This record gives sequence, structure tokens and C-alpha cells, in this order.
Amino acid sequence: MYRAKFLVFSLIIALIFSVVAPVQGVKFFKVDAVSAATGSGNTTEQNQTPAQPAQPKTQTQTTTTEKPAETKVTTTSATTTAVTVKEIKRLLALHSYGEDVKLLQTMLNKLGYKLKVDGIFGPKTLAAVQDFQKKNNLKVDGIVGPKTLAKLVPAAGLVVAAKPEQQKPAEKPVVKEETVAVKIGKVDYAAHGTKCFTVAIAAVAGDKIVAAYIDDYQFMPANVAKGVPNSGADFGKNYPQGYVLGSKLTNADYYSNNMKTKGGATRTVNENFSGIINYVKGKTIAELEAQLAEKNKEEMKEAVDAVTGATLEDTHGYITAIVEAAKVAKAASDEKAIKVNVKDLPNLKIGKVDYAAHGTKCFTLASAVVLGDKIVAAVFDDYQFMPAASAKGVPNSDQEFGKNYPQGYVLASKLTNADYYSNNMKTKGGATRTVVENFTSIVDYVKGKSIVELSSQLSGSTKEEVKEHVDAITGATLEDTYGYIAAIVEAAKVAK
Repeated sequence: MYRAKFLVFSLIIALIFSVVAPVQGVKFFKVDAVSAATGSGNTTEQNQTPAQPAQPKTQTQTTTTEKPAETKVTTTSATTTAVTVKEIKRLLALHSYGEDVKLLQTMLNKLGYKLKVDGIFGPKTLAAVQDFQKKNNLKVDGIVGPKTLAKLVPAAGLVVAAKPEQQKPAEKPVVKEETVAVKIGKVDYAAHGTKCFTVAIAAVAGDKIVAAYIDDYQFMPANVAKGVPNSGADFGKNYPQGYVLGSKLTNADYYSNNMKTKGGATRTVNENFSGIINYVKGKTIAELEAQLAEKNKEEMKEAVDAVTGATLEDTHGYITAIVEAAKVAKAASDEKAIKVNVKDLPNLKIGKVDYAAHGTKCFTLASAVVLGDKIVAAVFDDYQFMPAASAKGVPNSDQEFGKNYPQGYVLASKLTNADYYSNNMKTKGGATRTVVENFTSIVDYVKGKSIVELSSQLSGSTKEEVKEHVDAITGATLEDTYGYIAAIVEAAKVAK
């Protein structure tokens, strides 16, 4: 009896366990799919990709996965994490795993989702993602792509840190090109003895001499020397018998031979003038003035000779003339001066010509400074015999040079005698502008233009057309505007 009862009881117990045990087993392994945002427990998610089977669970279990090279979480302060959105380089969805999933879980937890940061994209992570997408008007697909991340990162209060290779390259500092106005000046000077006069031309940038030119004019025997333009016309009628007014550089061979036979010179006039010019280039007016004040003629000659090989006795006088021309240039207005990049200053070149630009009673001296083919600065002047009673002659007019003048006349510069000559222009020709205004207008017209451009204008137009064109732009009223522009172009060609 008791045995039968025991058997019945045992069967009942077995039946109960056969029903209850499977249910408990299912409940034990079943994953809660409710969103962690509802406050459910922090149960570890077990769903993984088939290629990565679940590890046995222990109380100290950690999930080890392969770490993508680009995933990074860096702490910038006690409460702020810097995250690069682009570090999650793939779409994350259910069954994804890895460090980028940990990053996703970290961001979701910042928003109140209570997920275990284990790098496994299980149902709880899925539910959290879907909940976030719904609240942010995103497509609720549980897939974490660029749009979801773009909302998630700032919402989590994180700092978006750009990847190094995606950072905007540092902009190179903008280096402003330093420019300076280049201006030109000319003086007539008594640099060498009493038998000639010197024309000195200097171009300056600020206080620095960037180009210079010197030449002497002297009466020379007509049978061996070439006279200035119009020596065979009205201008030459004022010469002493058997002589012409000639430039030393134009007659370099003749004059250099004289220097050699009469003074024992070992260098030509060209070489000496070039040596002096090379000495002053790049120096400031103040620097040269200090040298001239400290050194006498012989000391100055020796100083320049040591540097350049120049052997002229009057080196001191020629440098003084260049300094005076530089002062005239510096004092000129910057308003219409051409500005040149400082780095291009060493490339400036200067040229000078004697020309028959205006009639037959004078000759024109024109000088131009060029940078490549462009005329940067220019100056010109006419020399004519004028009444001694009303005009100021060139230097040494009261010395040996002046003894060759016709009775009652002096060789004079129109610019030096601007008032006298402008009044003549007004009374005899009805001019409405002074000689200075006219010359300045022509210089302003050519500045900034190229040799090719001006040559084309001259060859394609008549004298009257050029005059009218320049007059319309500058107000110049000279009849021989064409000739003056042609003279400057020729000087520019010499410079180039």
C-alpha cells in the first residue's frame, strides 16, 4: 500500500518537473526585447553574429572583439567626450559587434539609455536606437548610419572631433607683396672740371637709389666727334667754328683715347661711369651724403676705385651729381608714380638717348626706367640756346664751356628756364599750359605702358593723331608730343 502510494507520488512529482523545467529553461535563456529606456534590467545582450559565437557567461565575463583601427573615444575633460562621427565607418545594425558598437552604446547611455557597453548590438541596443530615431523624426529602421549619427552625436552632448586627415589644412599665411613708388629725377651739374657740364639721372624707391645715369656734354672737334641731334641744323649754327657739342658716351672711343694719351687712364669712360653707377645703386641718399661729407675727392676716388675699379679724378663730383638727382626724384609726388614690387627693384634698368624731338633749334635728352618691357619712370628735357639776359645757362656756362657760346646766348634747359620758355610759348604760340605741365603730362601718359604698346601707337598714327589722343587724355598741348614719346621709347629700348 505504502509502496503504491510512493509510486503514485513519484509519478506526480516527475510529471510536474517535466512540465515546469522546460518552461523555466526557456524563461532563463529568453532575451527581454523591451527597450532599455523603459527601465528594465541591465541584462547582457547575447545576440551575436553567427561568425562570432556567444562566449560562456561568468560574473567577470568581458567580450573581446577585433578593434577597428579608426574607432576612438577620447576624454577632453571630466564630463565631455570627443567623438569623430566618421570613426564609425560602417552601418551598425542588429548583430553588429565591435568597438564602434561600444561607441554607439556610450553615446546612447549619455541620453539615458541604460545599456551595457559590451560592443554587442543586441535587441536592447536595437530598441534604444529605434526609440532615438522615433524621437528625432528619423526613419525608424534600427540601422545606425550617417543621418542617425549626425543627430546622435550633438544630442549626446559630445564634441565632434575631426579626424586628422579630414582637418582643414592650415591656410598659408597671406604674404602681402611690398610695393614702393619708383620716381626719377634729373639735374645738370658741374661734376668734372670747367670744360663740360654733367647730366645726372637717378631713380629712387623711397630713399634708395635703384638706377642711375651720368654723361658729360662738351664741345669736341667736328672732324672726330659726333654732335648731338640737330648739330647739322639750326641748333648747330651756334657752335664755334670747327666744333660740335657732343656727349662723352656717344663719343666714348674718341674721349677714352684722349683720357689714355693725355692722362694715362687705364679704363674707358664707359667703364668709369659704369663703375660709379654700380657703386651708388642700392645705397641711400643719406648714406652717400655721409660718405661725401667725410671724404675728400681723393679719398672718395680711392674708395670707389677699390670697389669698382673706377679711376676718374672727379668721382666725388659725379656721385654728388647723382645724389642731387636722387633728391629731386624723392621730392616728386607719389600720386602718379608706378609702384614696383620690392623684390623687382634689382631688375630695373635705365636708358638715355639724345633725340631730335622738337624742331631743329634744340636737342632732347630723354631717359626711361624699365622693368621688363614696361616703362616705370621717365624724364626728358630740351636744351636750346637762349638769350643770356633772360635765361640761366647750364653749369659752367660762365667758365671755359661757356666761351664757346654765340655772343649774348647761353645753352639752357627748358625745364630750368620754365617760366621764361612758357611765356614764350604763350606769347608766340598761344599755349595755354606751361612747358612743365606739358612735359609732365607726356611722362604720365607713357608710364605703365609697354615699349611694344607705345611703338605700335606711334607706327599706326600720324603726329597729329598722337597729339590729339594724348591731349584728350592728359591735356598736353605740345605740337611735338609724337616726337617726345618717340624719344622716351628709344630710351626705354636702350634700357631694355
